[in-house]
Amino acid sequence: MLTERNLADGKKFITGVWRVDYLVNFFSNDLAHIPAGDFKDEDGNDFSSLLFDFRADGTVIFSEPQRGINERGVWNQTDIFEYEWKFDILNDLPRGQFLKNAEKLSVYESDLVFSVGFLTVALKKQE
Repeated sequence: MLTERNLADGKKFITGVWRVDYLVNFFSNDLAHIPAGDFKDEDGNDFSSLLFDFRADGTVIFSEPQRGINERGVWNQTDIFEYEWKFDILNDLPRGQFLKNAEKLSVYESDLVFSVGFLTVALKKQE
């Protein structure tokens, strides 16, 4: 059970702007960290431009300035080192474990991590 202190500390930790730092591909032989700037999508855009602005009021803004994307979502703390977020854009994902993993954020070595399919995405706090 989360205490008021846990919630206050969690809010202080997560509030701010986070950027994709690295990705891990579960199909790789060594599970090496791939810098976000080296991991490109089909259009040739790298992942280092993805920003997540977590606000103290429980909202989060996902933005990708290169493409002019701004999506509003909500976040909440579910455990001492775990959070969840909800975005309308995630509604297109298949229901089940795939979606649960995409909506769950865990703290790992001061980073926030989540999974999308065979990729784990790590966010590093910028501000």
